Amino acid sequence: MEQKLWVCDDEPSERHPVWTRGNVGEVFVEAVSPLTWSLFGVQSWEPGWRDAFFHMGVFVPADFRPPGECEICGCFGGYIYINMSVTRVMAVRVPGLTVEAMDRSLFGDHAGAPPYRPDPRDVSAERMAAAGAWLATLFTDDPGPATDQDRIRLDALVALRPGLAAVTDAQLLERARGLTPEGRRLFRRHVLNTYGANVLSSVIAQASAAAGAADRVSAITAGIGEVESAAQSLDLWALSRQVWYSQALRAAFDQGTGDLLPRLRSDGRPVFRRFLSDWDAFIDRWGFLGPSAWEIRSPTWRADPAMALRMLDRAGRAPDSASPGARAAAFAAARDVAVAEVAARLGGDPRSRSQFLAAAASVGRHLAARERSKTHCARLIDEARAVLRELGTRMVRRGVLARWEDVLLVTDAEADDFLANPGAWQERLQTRAARLEWLKSREPPFVFEGAPPGLPDFQARDVGDVAPAGPGESLVGLGVSPGRHTGRARVIESLEVDSELEPGDVIVTATTDSAWGPLFLTAGAVVVETGAAISHAAIVSRELGIPAVVSVAGATRRLRNGCAVTVDGGTGTVSVQ
Repeated sequence: MEQKLWVCDDEPSERHPVWTRGNVGEVFVEAVSPLTWSLFGVQSWEPGWRDAFFHMGVFVPADFRPPGECEICGCFGGYIYINMSVTRVMAVRVPGLTVEAMDRSLFGDHAGAPPYRPDPRDVSAERMAAAGAWLATLFTDDPGPATDQDRIRLDALVALRPGLAAVTDAQLLERARGLTPEGRRLFRRHVLNTYGANVLSSVIAQASAAAGAADRVSAITAGIGEVESAAQSLDLWALSRQVWYSQALRAAFDQGTGDLLPRLRSDGRPVFRRFLSDWDAFIDRWGFLGPSAWEIRSPTWRADPAMALRMLDRAGRAPDSASPGARAAAFAAARDVAVAEVAARLGGDPRSRSQFLAAAASVGRHLAARERSKTHCARLIDEARAVLRELGTRMVRRGVLARWEDVLLVTDAEADDFLANPGAWQERLQTRAARLEWLKSREPPFVFEGAPPGLPDFQARDVGDVAPAGPGESLVGLGVSPGRHTGRARVIESLEVDSELEPGDVIVTATTDSAWGPLFLTAGAVVVETGAAISHAAIVSRELGIPAVVSVAGATRRLRNGCAVTVDGGTGTVSVQ
């Protein structure tokens, strides 16, 4: 690379040249901090991804550059990308898969993605045989127990956290570094669960298309139950019923959420004490979540409870008829009907029918495990966050840093020198802080091939006006959660500001992650610019029983607040009324 735009940028790959923000944009919405990437990106996520691929048999070490050099995931211009070429090689080597099905299930539809260009090195009879053996296990194995064991290990690791105020600066740094081996283990599991869900979803999609029932795919993967990324939404819904039924709580919320908790704690009424007890339990379980939860500097519900309280406020305005449990039950019933319909259409092809039914029976286990393992990764990052926040806060008290997050502006290789002589780093940190703010204000290319994007390729996020979609016009994306709903569009850019979402409104946003789930409780449907069949918005919408369409290019700029839209999660259309 001629000149790195960001201190932790990686080198592009000649062997695997196509990179995309698809999927990874859910957990890294903004530019990454150097310490986050050099600790976990290089030492946990890249090697954990390779470990999973080697376990599947799809790749061998010779397919990649030496350890320590990122090639499956990478940082370019401060933004994290997934190597699309690598996943396409996987599609070639897994029997029965196609590159198109792999692209669509992982990354959705994007007009700018370059076509797959066959390479003789992609084809390997040995790898195909090994991948076939792994594929066969997906139809019978349950990844849930092994994923649950990871939770037990993680709980034990968190319990071993020392009293942070009592340890030295160097010990805090070593505690953060000591988390990377477990991060590698957890991410290996997450990759196995993700690709298991992805491959099974692709089998379902291909079989449904062959049966002339492509619009039934979203229904077949809906209402599976036990999805952890929806569990926090269900917990918050239970809290919202207290707000719905209590005039005192409703009045307290109506005064604003910024100082809500102190006001409630200073009031001794039993209804407030009960709510606070349940709220504290909710935060104890889910407080590690927040936007871009895998970036260490990002705020969490525990550090900034107003984010979750605003979503609770919105959910507290929804009537009992909006219960996600009832809606999910309807989706589960519709799922059985859709499976039977596609199976019947495949009746003339017993082999395809048998494979489809096996995939439909197994995909739910893998989707649920995928969301649990994703949550585990976020919890581990929060453990590193707690340690490094303590380190950064100390340096703020000493006058070394302006904000605790600035401790993340050094790389792992630089961190020891920084601790030894922080004064010598002041100018560099100021320069990096300014560059990070600039990168955060820009929109990186969604996909690139070959040379990584340069400064001219990064566009200001609010540049230029786009003509709004008018009545009768439809935007087309990928339908990922079934059903139809008509409501007012509500464009939401961030959870860090009040959305003003009202019951039945349609959420329109660029991307979502686990922290967004509770906001879905209030919505009648969801429209997202990015995403695919196993992205967060897709999985959670299916579990909460609301229609969703993803990969809708330009949705946040073409759908204006207040316009009436009809969202069809089967056909993937968003029509302006």
